[in-house]
Amino acid sequence: MRLLLGLTGFVLAIASGLPAQAAVPLDLHGAVRYALAHDPAVLQRRATVAQNEATYAKDHAAEFPSLAGSLQNQLFKANPAYPGAFAQYGVTTSPVFSENIAQIGATWNVYNGSLLQIQAQEAKRQVEASRDDLQRSEQQLAADVAAAWYNVVQQRVAVRLTEGDRAYQAELLAAAQAQERVGRVAGVDVLRAQVNALRSQAAYTSAVAGAENARESFAQRIGAPATMQFAFPVALVEPPLPRTLVDALIARALAARTDIAAERAQVALARLADRAIESDRLPQLQLTGSFGNAEIPTTQTTSAQFIPGIGLVPGISVVRNGFWQVGATETFTVPLIEYGARRAAHRAAHAQLDAAEAALSSGESAVALEVRQDYRAVETARANLATSNEADQLGAESGRIAQLQYRNGLISLTDATAAEQSALSAANDLVTARVAYLNALVRLRAAVGVADPVSVVDVGEPL
Repeated sequence: MRLLLGLTGFVLAIASGLPAQAAVPLDLHGAVRYALAHDPAVLQRRATVAQNEATYAKDHAAEFPSLAGSLQNQLFKANPAYPGAFAQYGVTTSPVFSENIAQIGATWNVYNGSLLQIQAQEAKRQVEASRDDLQRSEQQLAADVAAAWYNVVQQRVAVRLTEGDRAYQAELLAAAQAQERVGRVAGVDVLRAQVNALRSQAAYTSAVAGAENARESFAQRIGAPATMQFAFPVALVEPPLPRTLVDALIARALAARTDIAAERAQVALARLADRAIESDRLPQLQLTGSFGNAEIPTTQTTSAQFIPGIGLVPGISVVRNGFWQVGATETFTVPLIEYGARRAAHRAAHAQLDAAEAALSSGESAVALEVRQDYRAVETARANLATSNEADQLGAESGRIAQLQYRNGLISLTDATAAEQSALSAANDLVTARVAYLNALVRLRAAVGVADPVSVVDVGEPL
């Protein structure tokens, strides 16, 4: 019976167009992939890459021989009494003429380094630059998604912490009420404990709303609906420090960073633009060739043949001629007077090249600075995390002891409340330190230039 009901539900789900099983909640990797597939800026850069690739394919194809086939049919009919346009020369045309031509031809423009070749190389550099820009934007998007993900986890942890504080204040209120009944404390302690419990309840309510707001904001950030389900972890991990020296990370970043590659492509583009100015002075060679077959089935000949029962009739012959042809054209142009236009063009191109080289040098320096500062931020965040771990342990123990002491009348309610607030603050600082450490690791991995944007958030993987 259960199997029959399960099959029935499966069939109904298919028939209604709904999935048979609920969607699997997204983890951090799944969220990054979802964002990469729906982020408008990334999609726009992918469109730019596709457009540049199409331009490069067109320009690059012009460097190779073009091969084309053609079929041609020509049919001519005239009045047999019409002598034709060439009758004055003693040439008579056939009243019926038909010709079929099939050929394959190729043309190759060998430009010897001239403009179209340079344009193809320039288009290739544009493709490389747009690809590098796309990869860098994907890496940055992964880092932003990770920061938003950790913020949601932090808000969810804050809910648990305020829930624990609410339970703590409730126990203090119960202890104050018990001690007030036996006359150990004044009734004002009960009132103060009630105030603390209500404030703790308000903080818990705000934390629940903040966690839900953070979850919805995260869904909106990756382009998902607000009802999307996520598999947020209960606690944040504390991966070890990177083992690679900072100088090695800088060298790796300079070799892998896509923005540096894009700036190098701009330098190459500036050099190509300078070369393109001289393209009109280079020789241009064009090679052509074709072969085919021509068939003329209705050509009338002067010979005749006698057919019994019919008599003498004109002869009809079919002419089939194969043909081929090759050709070469070399063009070499020497401008005589240019009125300084070429010199001015070179001057402008050299200025563009100097600017591109300066941008590359500045970009390399900025990358080295970013990696050093991100590495230092990771070390600082790790040291703060170790301090926060110790403070959290001490704060939790002091809060537990303070609760016991107040229950036994050894300390005042103010002291017990202060100890709990100190423990709660230390716990919040620990969560903040963990988030700061994880974000610092993600930023360092993005600064180094980890190629796969999903791998940027793999903080557990060594650099």
